[in-house]
Amino acid sequence: MEATFVLKPDEFSEILLAKIEALFVDNGQPITVTVKQNAPPRYNPEEVLQRMRETREKYPPTKISADIDINKLIDEMYWEGNH
Repeated sequence: MEATFVLKPDEFSEILLAKIEALFVDNGQPITVTVKQNAPPRYNPEEVLQRMRETREKYPPTKISADIDINKLIDEMYWEGNH
């Protein structure tokens, strides 16, 4: 079962939350509460994408051998005295 409840902040209360919970308690499904904000985004998605492109150009991907031992590399990075 899925249901959507749209409320104003002053309409939300513990009593209402308990009533909503009672509707779903028998099936054991999680209840998700989402808060919709009308505030403008904190970042411009186009600027973020541009920064990602610049980072990829500055630090291009490096191919590594398929038989590399990643655990050995990690151990070498974190050997005592190296951090």
